[in-house]
Amino acid sequence: MGYTKDFQQVMDFYRDTTPKQKQMFLNLISDTLMFFDGENGYNVDSEYTINFNGTYHQINIIKE
Repeated sequence: MGYTKDFQQVMDFYRDTTPKQKQMFLNLISDTLMFFDGENGYNVDSEYTINFNGTYHQINIIKE
């Protein structure tokens, strides 16, 4: 069984983009991201850009 058309497009994007392009995409959507730790919600801190920390993306967050 294959993916739905929409999910296949997401998978193609994920597989076919470079880490730098993924970082640019994360910066593009950073105002819509929210992270949770079970009790609190955190937004991306707009004073910082999403950047690399070694091989991982570093996303600075602030408690809202």
